[in-house]
Amino acid sequence: MQALLKTYPRVMWLLSLAMVISAIGESFLWPITTTYIVHSFGKSLKVAALVLMLQHTGGLIGNVIGGLLFDRWNGRKTVMTAMIAAIVLLLLMGTIQRFDMYVVLLFLLGICTGMFWPCTRALAAVLWPEGGRAGMNMIYVAVNLGVAIGASVGGFVASQSYRLAFYGNACTYAVFLILFLRIVQDHHLKRTGKVQAEGNRRGTTEGREHPGVNIREWVSFGMLIAGLMLLAVTYTQWATTLSTYVYSLGIPLSSYSMLWTVNGLVIVLFQPVLTWFIRTFSLSLKAQIIIGGLFFTLSMLLISSSSAYWVFVLGMVIITWGEMLVWPGVPAIAADMAPAGREGFFQGIATTGQSVGRMVGPLLGSFLYETFSPQTMLLGMVVLTLVAAICFNGFDRIQKGKSVVTQTKSAG
Repeated sequence: MQALLKTYPRVMWLLSLAMVISAIGESFLWPITTTYIVHSFGKSLKVAALVLMLQHTGGLIGNVIGGLLFDRWNGRKTVMTAMIAAIVLLLLMGTIQRFDMYVVLLFLLGICTGMFWPCTRALAAVLWPEGGRAGMNMIYVAVNLGVAIGASVGGFVASQSYRLAFYGNACTYAVFLILFLRIVQDHHLKRTGKVQAEGNRRGTTEGREHPGVNIREWVSFGMLIAGLMLLAVTYTQWATTLSTYVYSLGIPLSSYSMLWTVNGLVIVLFQPVLTWFIRTFSLSLKAQIIIGGLFFTLSMLLISSSSAYWVFVLGMVIITWGEMLVWPGVPAIAADMAPAGREGFFQGIATTGQSVGRMVGPLLGSFLYETFSPQTMLLGMVVLTLVAAICFNGFDRIQKGKSVVTQTKSAG
């Protein structure tokens, strides 16, 4: 394992460090957004869900804009623009305590963060084209290490003052931006490595021609995105309806935030075990994401059966195993599928699956929660996860005669 890690490029290690810092600040805020709207502004859970849906609509718009700008303008400048705008918006959100302004600012913040995420994944594909799944995993682990650190601090900060959570998020984004501009230079964004990697996969010396993406490939990719969307709907409940449910059980906000610390720690600590498992059993991406979807199912079944805090902790551990198997797989497939110079566009499409799920999830979850019961909501999520597993099972091969992602690639 240590020898494998030494093969990772220095620029990827530095980018991952910057991603840890950005995730620390972001995790100050997003787990307590629903609670903030309900308790600070006195709004209902359904209103909070609508506001979150608006934020994720902004994220969906940002995904497309960010992916296109990465390819057609400049990836470095796209990230810089999105981060500067996000910092300004967060400072305003911490200063202006009006619900109508908060909604507008949150929507705009969603666009900025939506631009940011496909760019970081596209960067991993461009900076380390031969890394495959390993590059996406590296970014994924870095983000969740930041979540583990930030969530443990964020619950305490928010319990003292929600305003501090906004300012803290803005400060960490500023630190990230400084590091990012020093680490990633324009010469890093040349696609020559990607072009050569394509040539190697196709057995050519030129590597300059990329076959068009046909209808069969788009349908297959669409099934993958649909499964990802359904799992995102389920996962979103942990940050929306379940936060309210946990709070109603008399569990303090700091204990709820610790669930996200557990999430991040499991991702960081279990990543070597997961890597060993995938490599030892030659687990294909298709098998990986199906198993991950079933972990989602098991988690929601478990927490629907008991309201004890330790059950929520165990449920978080299980669903985290699921996301470790599912979340990095889709960008790895998108990176493999993307022609040179189109990395941002394909990562934008991949990211929209989660954005749509996060957009629909709060509204659907709050409707089931308030109209029926928390248990009904949880069982509804179980159904969605099973449908997602069916979508993943239908997803087979992106390229005729080739595995979705060559299994000889690093699983790291």
